[in-house]
Amino acid sequence: MVRSSYIQNDIGGLIEEYVLAWQPSNFVELGVLDGYSTLHIAKGMKRVERLRKWTPPKLDAYDLFEDYEFKHGKKEEVEKMLEENGVAQYVNVIKGNAYEVHKNYPDFHEGTDGVRGIEFLHVDISNTGKVVRDIIDLWHPKIGHRGLVLIEGGSIERDNIEWMKKYNCPPIREEIDTNPIISKYYIYGTYFEFPSITVMLRKWWNVI
Repeated sequence: MVRSSYIQNDIGGLIEEYVLAWQPSNFVELGVLDGYSTLHIAKGMKRVERLRKWTPPKLDAYDLFEDYEFKHGKKEEVEKMLEENGVAQYVNVIKGNAYEVHKNYPDFHEGTDGVRGIEFLHVDISNTGKVVRDIIDLWHPKIGHRGLVLIEGGSIERDNIEWMKKYNCPPIREEIDTNPIISKYYIYGTYFEFPSITVMLRKWWNVI
């Protein structure tokens, strides 16, 4: 049984359409759980391949899996699910820490030969305002022009769910609206009341 708040409102389908429309050159996902969003990113890649006769780069999908003390999935089960859906060839499922694996990717700088920057980053790691702030600090230097950053959450309704209130977590909405990096380098919108997803597009201007 695949668990994901994204199942409500078919946000997986929305993610898939972004892949099809944007056709990024590289993909990173932080937070996998049971692989719902991973599956839809990969399905989008498969659709692009069929349309363009294009061999896409693999999605690097990172999660702590059993090392995460709260709700988590199992790496082997995610890999099996992707295989059963005919998209395993598009994904590297990797056990890794979202706050460390940014070191695996070069920083993006204007005019750097061969470095396009990450063009698709999906973040779903028990997001809070602090998580968003920390991830943007670490990953923004990796995002290239026209790069998409998709963040689970961003609506007022999502900020008021039980565990956010219980642990007095900083709201995501406020962080997105006031974060100086986001304000300078991205345009964004938040979709659906719950669970919601915020889509940020890195501008072509305001270069690092």
